[in-house]
Amino acid sequence: MERHRLIALLTGEGSADAMCRNALDRGADFTITDGALPASHYARIYDRRERHCRQRGIATLSFRQGVERLHDATDQPVRLGWVKVTDPDHHFQLFFTDDLSAVVACIGIGQRFRHSNETTGQD
Repeated sequence: MERHRLIALLTGEGSADAMCRNALDRGADFTITDGALPASHYARIYDRRERHCRQRGIATLSFRQGVERLHDATDQPVRLGWVKVTDPDHHFQLFFTDDLSAVVACIGIGQRFRHSNETTGQD
């Protein structure tokens, strides 16, 4: 997929979509995997990961909304992708329709871990 096409697919109004679009526009590297699994498979996994992040005080962007979108997509085949950004230090997990025509969800995960239970910075 070409960079401009990926940027155009990130149409969500959440903070993760906006930051990911900005990072890609500035040249961040991205990867999209081959193969797909049902959205419900990823919804279960990322439900647990969202709780883990919250418990550990890891900053996230649009995580809960992303998981809800995966739950809503049920058995729709979904492909994974990601964008790693160093400024600010975030990892963006992307979930695409199997034909890469749309982004199902975009989740941002802070890479600077805190040792408190404080959860500021999450939305």
